[in-house]
Amino acid sequence: MRKILFFVALACTFAMAGCSEELKEASFDLYQVAEVTAVGGDGCATVAWTAQEEKPLPLEYLITWTADNPEIPGGSQTTEASVHELLVEDLVNDCAYTFAVQARYENGLSMKVTAVCTPKSTRVAVSDFKAMAGDERVFLSWTAPATELEYVCRVSVSAGDSEINTIEVPSSETSCLVEGLVNGTEYTFALTAVYAHGDSDTVTATATPGEIDPIVVTPAVLRQFQLGTFEFNPAYFVQGEIAAVKWDFDDGMTSEDMTATHLFTETGQYEVSLTVTYDNEKTEQAKVSVTVEPFAWTTASGTGYQKSSNIVFSHDGQTFYTLAQTDKKLLAISAITGEKLWEYATSAATYGAGPAVGPDGTIYFGTEDGDGSFYAVLPSGALKWKVTMGAAVKASPAVTSDGTVYVLADKGNLAALDAASGTAKWSETLDGNAGGVIVDADGTVYAGTSKGIWAFDGTGGLIWKSETAYSVTERGGSLAVAGDVLYAVLKGKGGCVALSTSDGKQLWQYKTTENDCYHPVVDADGTVYFCEKSGYLFAVDKTGNEVWKDATDKNYIYSGFALGADGKAYISQYASPFYLLSFEKDGTRSVVTVIGAQTMSPVSIGPDRRIYYGLNGSVAAYDIKSDLASEGWPVRGYDRQGTNSLK
Repeated sequence: MRKILFFVALACTFAMAGCSEELKEASFDLYQVAEVTAVGGDGCATVAWTAQEEKPLPLEYLITWTADNPEIPGGSQTTEASVHELLVEDLVNDCAYTFAVQARYENGLSMKVTAVCTPKSTRVAVSDFKAMAGDERVFLSWTAPATELEYVCRVSVSAGDSEINTIEVPSSETSCLVEGLVNGTEYTFALTAVYAHGDSDTVTATATPGEIDPIVVTPAVLRQFQLGTFEFNPAYFVQGEIAAVKWDFDDGMTSEDMTATHLFTETGQYEVSLTVTYDNEKTEQAKVSVTVEPFAWTTASGTGYQKSSNIVFSHDGQTFYTLAQTDKKLLAISAITGEKLWEYATSAATYGAGPAVGPDGTIYFGTEDGDGSFYAVLPSGALKWKVTMGAAVKASPAVTSDGTVYVLADKGNLAALDAASGTAKWSETLDGNAGGVIVDADGTVYAGTSKGIWAFDGTGGLIWKSETAYSVTERGGSLAVAGDVLYAVLKGKGGCVALSTSDGKQLWQYKTTENDCYHPVVDADGTVYFCEKSGYLFAVDKTGNEVWKDATDKNYIYSGFALGADGKAYISQYASPFYLLSFEKDGTRSVVTVIGAQTMSPVSIGPDRRIYYGLNGSVAAYDIKSDLASEGWPVRGYDRQGTNSLK
């Protein structure tokens, strides 16, 4: 009787499944697609997929999409079985969408295979739009949009609610003088970049002719370490053609740039002066008072959880980038305001493979999906290119100044990629899973895996392989180089090993007693500092002798040091009491501050002389008033851009 009831129940289950095509059926002839990719466009995305080889064709494909913002609707569409690409339109720019593709057969739908992308507008607006008032005129200036598309600029001039003039400016120009205005009247200037496929967002500025400001500072009130722009007003300086200028920022710094940028490291009032020299050798001077206020933030929320991935910075120090392992996103955050500027969503976690910033500002990072997706994202947040490494990318990339990106994935997949296009220059298959990859000043590439360490020249030629099959720790920043010594931290109580960069011979090995070790940094004397997972902290000199060992507690998981120009080594704790600590050269331990939450990543020292560290759901910064050390390998990734490269 029990067997009969069982078969009846099973039959009912399959019957119910047949009533809803969205319900996945337990059938062996519903073949899901092999791969799905999604590439964002302007208000659209191109979804492409490949069918499994030598499998029956489905009746059709069902493509569905959802936005990560619940207020934005998703959608669905079907295609014929012979079609393997779909352009999805009417999407919202700057919103991450998840696309799923299912093959439909007579008896139901296959499992979903997904991909994620974020549409971005190609109708790029101008930036830095300014209006400088003169006598019955206003001088407008702006920065051209970063685009190769053809456009013209349309300037609308309004007084109150009435539009009084429209001016068209060719793309070759980035300024115009609006004359014939009435002094004492406030005018609004609206500038739009007009493309063949539509208009950009409109930017606006206001000015009142007659109120002559000789110098325009943007923004008018600055924060510590915020880059300000200093421009003279052409409507003020009218005694001739301006041949040269000199700025004095009242903090010991000067500039002779026509348009100058400057940041102040301390708060207070500054009297910035400008001397203009005309082509007739006459000079004229003007001054402006600048207020510099303290840092605007100490905690930036909504950043997810950084696990083993350190924070890196743009070259101008105004933006920092972090990878949220929990949210599967690359985030760009203003270092000045703490506000999120943009995010780039992926379909997999980035558990340890920290980002790196190239010379042109492109951000490179990998994820731990099965394909080993590796991304190049522009400073605007748009995708530059994407490649697949064939296995999870657990190591931070190395980016050189000559346009090469080195990527190490599991299965020993090592590739040298062209930074501009992502095409492979050369590749090698090593033994073991990814540990770390770095480049020294001569261009030698060092790669460490769970099976050993290799050195290659810039063309992919093998220089040496370690005699010992060292098990280099995974999760990214496991190698460092200083002088003629290569340092590698190891798994399974292997501690830290030092090898000669010339031939790979072991110089020494310092073993630990607890667990895997992480994130070596090296000071000017060749002393290496590293952390042991659920263990202690160590400093070992260039000859392999212990300088100090801190066994106060075991509150470290994927922590890592950053070395300050003040001679101190800084690190954060994973568990209670959640301290940010500093260590003197001799190992003297001090509590810098209580951070109050879990942190599972190395700390960074920003251009603003603050320690940056990732918490569970936020990023915090603490003012230590010290720059990053300038010698050795002072932080995970070597520098503030996380390039892992001395070249």
